Amino acid sequence: MEQEFLINRSGYKVPLDKVSDNDKAQNSLVLELVKTAKQLSAEHDSFKRDVFTRVNDFIAEMAHSYNVEIGGKKGNITLTSFDGKSRVKVGVADDISFGPEILVAKELLNGVVNSLLDQLDDEAQLIKDIVGNAFETNKEGQYSKSKIMELRSKYRYSHKSDDWAAGMRAIDDAFIFGSTKTYVRFHERNELGAWIQIPLVSKSL
Repeated sequence: MEQEFLINRSGYKVPLDKVSDNDKAQNSLVLELVKTAKQLSAEHDSFKRDVFTRVNDFIAEMAHSYNVEIGGKKGNITLTSFDGKSRVKVGVADDISFGPEILVAKELLNGVVNSLLDQLDDEAQLIKDIVGNAFETNKEGQYSKSKIMELRSKYRYSHKSDDWAAGMRAIDDAFIFGSTKTYVRFHERNELGAWIQIPLVSKSL
């Protein structure tokens, strides 16, 4: 009969009679918990795919009732219960970072701000505020993606100068789109009417 053994960290076979009871118990516990964790992870992924499929099917059916075809996977959608107390949000988000062009954009737009320092009208003040706000950094010295995107979309034509236009083009070039992430979120209203997220993973113990 083949001798029973465990594989150690170095990849060697260790006979069970050479393994302590504590190590055997720890090994069994870890393998059992990891197996369960993998099963739960697979169930979570399956549930997430099912949510996307059912929501997309619902949207397709709704569009069909209006004789409209909706194409593409990107975008966000919120479905709400009839009583307004439960909702499901699904969406697709790009992981965005900035290339070195963002420094060029900052320099160009700050040049516009500097040219307006002596002007006290509302338009000049707006330009100063939006540029200053957009290029604020956090504690790690990183720019806010949402603020840069707001500057790019909402205030793209707020100033009629070549440097402003060049700064906006530099922001365009600075965007680096990484992996695309999908998300599913569930919420219910509490007694005060505020939305409370239902976590799909357990909170920290």
